[in-house]
Amino acid sequence: MTHIGKLASVNTLFVMVLLIILLATSFISSVIWILNERIDAPPKLPAGFYLGVTAGGSVTETKTLIDKVKDYTNMITFTNLNITENKTSLEEISDYAYNAGLSILVFMVYPSPFNNYSYNPITWLSEAKSKYGDKLLGCYLWDEPGGNQLDRGSFRQFDNKSMPPNYLEAANTYVYYLYVQMRDFIKTDKLFTSDYGLYWYDYEAGYDVVFCEFNFNNSRPVNIALCRGAAEMHNKTWGVMITRTKDDASYIEPAPQLYQDMVTAYNAGAKYVEVFNYPQIGPYGLLTEDHLDAIRDFRDYVLANPQNKSSNTERLAYVIPNNYGWGFRNLQDNIWGVWTADEKSPVIWNKVNSLVQTYGDGFDIIINSPWTWLFGKCHYDKLIPWNDTGAP
Repeated sequence: MTHIGKLASVNTLFVMVLLIILLATSFISSVIWILNERIDAPPKLPAGFYLGVTAGGSVTETKTLIDKVKDYTNMITFTNLNITENKTSLEEISDYAYNAGLSILVFMVYPSPFNNYSYNPITWLSEAKSKYGDKLLGCYLWDEPGGNQLDRGSFRQFDNKSMPPNYLEAANTYVYYLYVQMRDFIKTDKLFTSDYGLYWYDYEAGYDVVFCEFNFNNSRPVNIALCRGAAEMHNKTWGVMITRTKDDASYIEPAPQLYQDMVTAYNAGAKYVEVFNYPQIGPYGLLTEDHLDAIRDFRDYVLANPQNKSSNTERLAYVIPNNYGWGFRNLQDNIWGVWTADEKSPVIWNKVNSLVQTYGDGFDIIINSPWTWLFGKCHYDKLIPWNDTGAP
């Protein structure tokens, strides 16, 4: 009995030592795995700032793009209506992007007999918000509404055949008819668009976020001033969409210029910086390896340089006349797409260019609405009237 008792004690001790060794080994393995995961995981972009590209290809091409950019971006916008109008395809790429850790924007238009939706997009957005949570940023509704109005494109709200009698009625007509085509979506989630003019009135119609476009040779500082000023006065958010710089859909600016445009947008305070990536020319759309390297380098720039709220450090705003829907692309640009430049245009043009020479993109442009002078001082330290006399 004595020998049996001793043997049992030895066995018990052996089992306890073995368990301790196993537990220690498991703990060490877990620590090593966690450390490796942290080392291997790509650095995350700051909370509240979004860097992304658009995806206009097929389901397979979109997945290939996601796999390529997921380690150094955090947002993707699905722009192919053939995909977003098909519920099965949309959910397939949305699930894929979500599982890759990307935030999602979905391009949509209002359902009509001319669209081929296989589902109710408004209902889908509500359900998708429950599924994807904050990873669904919202709906990218329509595209370039202001630009379409200025250039009388297919999505214009009026033209020279149905033009309002004056600037006031033009502003009211544009805002009202744009709102009518947005109102059902407004109930679902945040609404985004990209534009190159009339930003103020896009926000008036109900958009939550407008991406001002860096396109062609249009002035970056002027577009920043217009879009950022409109967002500031409406207590909304703004971003930048970097698009083509030539009248050629297959052209994208060289990688060094792309990088500099992203840095400019970021330093100006944009909370969204996205690259328009269409048409699908190569495996990653319009983007080459050089462009992708530029986006990755910009990610590194963001990580190394905390963003200030705005480059408008002097809190300065230039106040242009009420309802003045001028395009700001050149001295002869049109007003609301139906009137030629008027007697105020040269005064505003010269003053804006003078401000650019002095401040770069460190000033905003806002509209002289009835509440601008009442609440403008809450947003800016100095308001400059359009003609320096205080006249509306």
